[in-house]
Amino acid sequence: MGKKPKIGCIVSTLCFVAFTATIYYEFLSHHSIEGKLGLFKGGCLSLVFFLVGLLASDFTWRITSDYYSFKNLWIHYTSLLFLRLASFIFHRLVVKDTRNVRGVQEKFILDLIKSNALTDYGKSHDFSSIKSVEDFKSSHPLTRYSYYEKYIDRVYNGETNVMTSLQPYILAMTSGTSGQPKMLPTVKKGRSLFFTYGLLPLFHILFTNMDGINNLQKKLKFFYTPRWRQTPSGISIGPNSSSPTNSQAELSFHSTPAAAFDILSEPEALYVYLLFGLRDKKLGYLEANFASLIYTAFVSLESNWKDLLTDLRNGYIKPDLNIDSSVRKRLNSELSPFPERANELQTEFERGFLGIAKKIWPYMNFILCVDSGSFQVYGDLLRKTYCKGLHIYSPIYAATEGFIGINLWPFSPDSQYLMIPKVLFYEFIPIEKSLSCEQPDTLLLHEVTEGEVYEMVISNCSGLYRYRFGDVVKVVGFHNQSPIVEFMYRQGQFLNVRGEKTSEKLFYEAFHDSFNMVMVGYSLLDYCCVEQLPQSGEETPRYIVFMEVGSKEVTPSVSLINQLAEELDKQLQSSYIYKSFRDKGSIAQVKFIWSNP
Repeated sequence: MGKKPKIGCIVSTLCFVAFTATIYYEFLSHHSIEGKLGLFKGGCLSLVFFLVGLLASDFTWRITSDYYSFKNLWIHYTSLLFLRLASFIFHRLVVKDTRNVRGVQEKFILDLIKSNALTDYGKSHDFSSIKSVEDFKSSHPLTRYSYYEKYIDRVYNGETNVMTSLQPYILAMTSGTSGQPKMLPTVKKGRSLFFTYGLLPLFHILFTNMDGINNLQKKLKFFYTPRWRQTPSGISIGPNSSSPTNSQAELSFHSTPAAAFDILSEPEALYVYLLFGLRDKKLGYLEANFASLIYTAFVSLESNWKDLLTDLRNGYIKPDLNIDSSVRKRLNSELSPFPERANELQTEFERGFLGIAKKIWPYMNFILCVDSGSFQVYGDLLRKTYCKGLHIYSPIYAATEGFIGINLWPFSPDSQYLMIPKVLFYEFIPIEKSLSCEQPDTLLLHEVTEGEVYEMVISNCSGLYRYRFGDVVKVVGFHNQSPIVEFMYRQGQFLNVRGEKTSEKLFYEAFHDSFNMVMVGYSLLDYCCVEQLPQSGEETPRYIVFMEVGSKEVTPSVSLINQLAEELDKQLQSSYIYKSFRDKGSIAQVKFIWSNP
């Protein structure tokens, strides 16, 4: 554990000796008034000695990164003390809110409407006359993005008090998974709600379930600095997800030096992240917004480990890495030659990459990333390959439109999220009505039924009301009165060649089961499914799956690939609509195109 334990032991021992000596001395001299005053002073001084000794002792036995300055080590330590207390408090507040879901939700939406009643949007929708949830539902329509475009254009051009009384600090770009990317105003209150009712309760889950979070280890987080744009009025345009730009307070806890976050090209930034991550044998955990980012990082590590170890031995970054010279200079100043660590890593890399994360970072505790929905395939790949033996925890359910829920059950095999009543106002459309009606009746948070599937509708503090953003969830249980949901898919993420609308989740589960049943001895590295639409009247539409497989055995035969196609087609027919199109010959059997890595 380096020098820190020795220092901690010395400090705690000296404090204990000083504590004992002070008490003894003041006890002997307490007969007079001056002695009693001295006893009081000595008692206070003894208490200080005792507390310092206690902190030094606590400080001593934590695993610690070798690349912390004492200042940053102390900041990390005191941050853990603060987070432990604050997370406990806000976790209890979240649990309290789940006991009165209806009341919390009603207060949230009525306070929101009142605060924005004098905005242009509030005036045009007569917010001042809305006095109940029923008034809100009856007077305001369900909306989609097009409903807000004229208002967002005004915000973009610098007008204030348009959608919210609070000025947006960012126009957040969505990822475009359900169509074209959208630009959504975001106010700082939304970020504050995410911190207090999302991140803080999450840390309570980590403190109570993941022992390693108490150590003073650095983390390796794969996130990248966006290429920000500006509106004419100076509002930033870019993602509102976690990035180095909005995480300045925690960057000293990362294995990556601050200079690396000035690299705007992702491949070069990733190379530097990996280099400094490899240097630190005592990394505590890996983190990324999505499992795909961590999987990509390990693929890059497997391809570039020889160059990375050369840089680690030399103590400087390879000259042909395309980064700014000033950034290179700052990064090289953080490096020195580490031949012993490079040799240690080389031994492990030459043995193979199965379970490599735990081998090169033996003190690693867990991985934080979203591995549900379209990222499930990457989570499964990490568990089977590079990160075998490490626990992957999907902690948060959030979207550009708002923070939605926390996963209170880190060791559950399925990622399930408790919906937080105080951050958004929720409504739910039963899935059977979702696609057939633009203004269906909705259910409130306390009215949903376990086992049912719903399209989620939200109202948030950034100016979206009764907004259909496309997420489909299944209610799998309740925590007190608040639903626990499993993310199913986002509408728009369908395979749809004849109106069958095969969801991403249905396809993935069918493909996963078929592959495991047929392709024994092979590993699925990646896949992509596309729609093949008819180019002439003679053709029948179908799904085409591009599949990358890995194996130490022979290349899969044509007959085996055909068998996989038949099994997948059979599994997909669990959907009545898909089966009916197959039976009529309106959709052809799935076709596979495979490649080696």
